[in-house]
Amino acid sequence: MKFVMPFNGSRGDVTPGVALGVELAHRGHEVVLGAPPNLLDFARSNTAGSERVHVVSFGPDTHRLLESELIRVRIKSANPRTRMTALAELANHGWDQMTAELAQMAEGSDAIVTGSLGQEMAFNMAEATGNAFVALHYCPLRRNGVVPVIPGVTLPPTVNRSMWALAEALRWKSMKTRENTQRRNLGLATTRDSLPRRSERYGGVEIQAYESALFPGLAEQWGPLRPFVGFLGLSTGRQETDPALERWLQAGPAPVYFGFGSMPVPDPAALLRMIDNVTGQLGLRALICAGWSDLTGAESIAARANPNIMIVESVDHASVFPRCRAAVHHGGAGTTAASARAGLPTLVCWFSADQPFWGAALRRIGAGASTKFSTLSETVLLQGITDITTDAARNAARELADTVAPTEAAVAAAADIAEATARDH
Repeated sequence: MKFVMPFNGSRGDVTPGVALGVELAHRGHEVVLGAPPNLLDFARSNTAGSERVHVVSFGPDTHRLLESELIRVRIKSANPRTRMTALAELANHGWDQMTAELAQMAEGSDAIVTGSLGQEMAFNMAEATGNAFVALHYCPLRRNGVVPVIPGVTLPPTVNRSMWALAEALRWKSMKTRENTQRRNLGLATTRDSLPRRSERYGGVEIQAYESALFPGLAEQWGPLRPFVGFLGLSTGRQETDPALERWLQAGPAPVYFGFGSMPVPDPAALLRMIDNVTGQLGLRALICAGWSDLTGAESIAARANPNIMIVESVDHASVFPRCRAAVHHGGAGTTAASARAGLPTLVCWFSADQPFWGAALRRIGAGASTKFSTLSETVLLQGITDITTDAARNAARELADTVAPTEAAVAAAADIAEATARDH
């Protein structure tokens, strides 16, 4: 069978698609994997051994988008009108380009598998071509009585369901014009129904690519069209650690990991000073991963002169996290999965999207703490690290690690579902 897999977003959004695509190719299927231009090298390097995976460019450069004034300023505006206008602009960003590219990718396909971003577009293409439809969800996105729309609050089940219904209606209101334009261009009738209703009628499957243990009771509410498989990621085979990092890790006690992935930090120099001061007060070492943030200034040079601080461009989470004491990161699904697997108590300093859900989930089970990145200060960071380096937090994190499905098992389960959905459609 031919699986078309358009994935948009950051590295954390694309990685599960790469992992699933490789597994499907190993099972003898042809895979066309779409990735943003800034992540093409990443996708190609991790599919290099799979001749049946064909990686193509899909959508706009997401690195540029995350660094744009739209994301860094307007979408976070205190003015509701400015924020709503920015959200509408974000929803439109690259839509026409992606619909055209997806039409080319989908020729002769049997199934369309996509991530959380761009599901509406992918579903309409699946319906028009008669393909099976599978979406990977990286956090709760559908109506339920267990998880509040606003992370961290506790509400009655009926209120939760009502708020999710409202969120669904608002999403549909923002998408219906673009969707129906695409549907007309594909020869489909226009619709008044939101994606969750259409997908369910069609037999689409929304794989929950995260651990149900973090959201107790959710799996019981959702049926077979929303199966849980666990966090999806690339092989857990250990990579060689950079020699300089290896020497630093061996030279002292386990450090606290700091990294914010694809979230560009607004003021890297201030963040470095904060980490230096706080870890110095606590007598801890700090391993800082730059990710998509610029850590090349004078503060970085000063920090590198501190033997208790190590700054690297990137790390292999599977290799390094088990050697750390705790983690402080943005709460992306992929990084959260890595810290959960390693049994690391975690302070989530979230920016947006699904990140506050993970912070709230870890705090709820005692395996972490959570704060909005924009409110981060030395006092908040000091208290957060103090909270996650207690025996209670470490024990809760280890208990969570015992429930996390191995990477290979989660990917295999997702591939089983994708194959069965395509075969039975």
